[in-house]
Amino acid sequence: MKTDLKPAQVRCDDEIADIVNTDIIMLQKDSSLQDIIANLTMNKISKIFIYDKTMPVGVITDKDIIRFLYIDKSGRNLNQILASELMNSICFVDKRLTCQQAAQLMLLNKISTLGVGSKENLDGIITKSDLIKYYITRQHDTSKVSDYMTISYFAAGIDDKVYELIKKMIACDVSRVVITDYEKQPAGIITTGDLFNLTIATNKMSIVQSSIANYLEKDGLWSETGFVGSQLAGEIMSQGIMTISPSIDMSDAARMILEKKIDSLGISEGDTLLGIISKRNILLALAKAE
Repeated sequence: MKTDLKPAQVRCDDEIADIVNTDIIMLQKDSSLQDIIANLTMNKISKIFIYDKTMPVGVITDKDIIRFLYIDKSGRNLNQILASELMNSICFVDKRLTCQQAAQLMLLNKISTLGVGSKENLDGIITKSDLIKYYITRQHDTSKVSDYMTISYFAAGIDDKVYELIKKMIACDVSRVVITDYEKQPAGIITTGDLFNLTIATNKMSIVQSSIANYLEKDGLWSETGFVGSQLAGEIMSQGIMTISPSIDMSDAARMILEKKIDSLGISEGDTLLGIISKRNILLALAKAE
């Protein structure tokens, strides 16, 4: 994996070949959802690439799994659901694409990964995190958090059922919800990654598997009465929200997100949450950099 660039080497026209990630986890298209979840968990990753023998044919993310389990009412066990049912097409790009163009393409297509190569051969991948590492090295970028933060955000109460949160996240295509306490103050945050890691990818999976018939009869894992959907937001949220000032440099916010291994940061002044900075906002800063 080549992701460390010296500041002097970094320009807007740097090619993705300089930061391509060749550490690719892959499964065959007839692999089961149970296999996919096990591999994502074991490798601590959020996406896996699907092959038809030697040909790369799709990609599956933890967000795809959550969406599928919310919608699917087939009553099948997890080992009866195949990768080919969940996977999305890979967006293939040439290694000569610039890092800035890669950020623009991700934003345009609302995706988090690009495949470097062709439908015949996947040479490597570029993820949001790869581009953020690149962005941090751009020392001449003086953008501030206030220039790119998202002012509006979705919120829910600590006593709201996870079912309602997932319904909102899928319907509005959002990846995080701010959880507020009884005084409507931010108390934590739930992301799609949290939903996956704290419910599917933990030892609770053994509980899910042992009661598979029960929760599927009740319209699925994420239903109001399902194993996950019936839990309260306050029970599974990440406690507290790490916040920064709106006057902080975007590069410093990007560095913090990577170092803390988090999805987003809150932007605050005093006790007021002004907005959110996520990996998507950092891509936007790279996409617009001059």
